Amino acid sequence: MKRIIALSLVCVLAIAAFCSCGQSAKKLSEVFTEIKSEVTLKDFDEFKSADDLNRFYGFSADDVEEYAGGVNNTGVNQEEIVLVKAKDDSAASKVKDALDNRYKAKLNENKNYNPEQAKIIEKCKVESDGVYVSMIVSENADKITEIFKKGIG
Repeated sequence: MKRIIALSLVCVLAIAAFCSCGQSAKKLSEVFTEIKSEVTLKDFDEFKSADDLNRFYGFSADDVEEYAGGVNNTGVNQEEIVLVKAKDDSAASKVKDALDNRYKAKLNENKNYNPEQAKIIEKCKVESDGVYVSMIVSENADKITEIFKKGIG
């Protein structure tokens, strides 16, 4: 009886493993569309080309496989969402360094100038998961991060 239970458990675990392996990450443009459908982004300019990534963050489009996001265009609201799938681990490291620098600059710039926005920025962060790197600065960062992580698997 113990053998049957053990064998059944092994089969169930194997099936679960095979089923979860078949899930692939969504395109970042699809993930960003989901974010926009669940979170209101006011006065938001989406990235139009990889040149925007270089202009805002200083990393090369050659390091990026795909990207999505944008920045608030008011100059007061510091909301900024950057979702990147880098070409490889080395490129992901470069992207993370660039986003870390941008994050620190936003925080330092707003500490005295705009303390309310600085508090929001402090609650946010730059994260990486393999070749995926994100910087999510928003009052809704938790919800956006949840959607992003679910989207990339």
